Amino acid sequence: MEISKKSKWSYAVGCLGRDMMFILVSMFTLAYIQYTMQLTIAQFTVISAIMILARVWDAVNDPMMGIIIENTHFKSGKFRPFILMGGLFNAAITILLFSLRPSGWLFVFFFGIVYISWGMTFTMNDIAYWSLLPNLSKNNEDRNNLTNLVVVFASLGQFLAGGLIPVIVTGNAILMYRLIGVGISLIFLGFTLLTYFGVTENPVIPNREKVTLVKMFRILTRNHQVVVMTIAILLHTIASELFVAFALNFFYFEFGYGGVQLTIFTVFFGLGTITALSTFPLLSKYMNRISILTLGIAVAVIGYILFLTIGYVLPFNEVLLYMAAFMIFFGHSMTFLIIVILTANTIEYNQVITGERNEAIIFSVRPFMTKLGAAVQQFILTLVLILSGIYTYSQKIAVLEIDKAKGILTDIAEEANSILLLATPKMLFILRLGMGLIPMLCLIGSYVLIKRKYIITEEKYDELLMMIEKKVGNG
Repeated sequence: MEISKKSKWSYAVGCLGRDMMFILVSMFTLAYIQYTMQLTIAQFTVISAIMILARVWDAVNDPMMGIIIENTHFKSGKFRPFILMGGLFNAAITILLFSLRPSGWLFVFFFGIVYISWGMTFTMNDIAYWSLLPNLSKNNEDRNNLTNLVVVFASLGQFLAGGLIPVIVTGNAILMYRLIGVGISLIFLGFTLLTYFGVTENPVIPNREKVTLVKMFRILTRNHQVVVMTIAILLHTIASELFVAFALNFFYFEFGYGGVQLTIFTVFFGLGTITALSTFPLLSKYMNRISILTLGIAVAVIGYILFLTIGYVLPFNEVLLYMAAFMIFFGHSMTFLIIVILTANTIEYNQVITGERNEAIIFSVRPFMTKLGAAVQQFILTLVLILSGIYTYSQKIAVLEIDKAKGILTDIAEEANSILLLATPKMLFILRLGMGLIPMLCLIGSYVLIKRKYIITEEKYDELLMMIEKKVGNG
């Protein structure tokens, strides 16, 4: 079963808009609130709690959406209709999120409704999109190449959003977040339409019986390889999201408000990611997946150690900082790519042990743990920001941004930087530990788990395909 060029490129390129949207909301929502809304610590804490609970609910909602997809078959396909519906609703909600600005507790109430709705609609799109991947090809090499191409465009989307947003919003954040919310929503919608109309799904044999919560639980517990990948994804998500989530505050407090260093940092994110993805096809010719995973983890850990020692053991040097970022992002990208492939291969393992593929159920595990990991990341981030005192300083900058939006001030950079200079060494050290030490430990934990418990090697996967063909041949 060979994937057509049209389907291959429509599917892979379609990921660009999705990841721009994901980065906007996952990486910048809290920054948008922290640096543009005048909220009390109690209101900010409640908003953070809402974000945590919303992500936990999203995690619970993911397998439920997987059940809905497994039990639904439209004439236009099993997965594409949900990609389209999720994209349409999510784009509209994102525009509301960054456009409407009630104040005080009214904003907290508004945010809770909109943020939970955003997560549910993105889940609809996300699970259907990733569940479509194993449907497009069962060939090992084709699946590797397709996954690599998808991650390339996903990384490009992350790079564009992560690199441009900090530069664009600083100094006029309220207006620019509104424009960015509209712009990225339209981009996301355009790429969603590309995937919907450009991809041809392969026929799917409906399950013999409806998938229920009980059956879903039975599938996931019987397929112990999915359980392994579930925990590995959780740890990897906490690691990657914490490093990125702390970045904006780290660069503001280390280099000043609106400095170019955050943009340069994002450039090295792109370079590290592109290097990982471009070398993967070559590495896969000479190394198995676990060996490539080992390489990615090792490079990332060295990068984290370098990041943690800059300014304490080593001199505070920007070149060393960007070198550490390059290594960390290289390692994270290589690791993520392998994790996606290893998770996809549990589909065939599930087909052998249960007789059914259940793509949507199994691939709901990835966003399930991604969002649960994001909830943990949100808790750690909020705790650090409040206990260290960083939130109090950022609120003073939020007042400046509000005055800028009202036309009271024209240039706020000098006043913002004078506020940031008041940060103590203790605050900066706590920020560094949250950004570097915890992610490094989580990444190591995910590697140890996969190394010890994951059994679907390249040889084992080929055996699974032979077993499936034999069963199909015997009727």
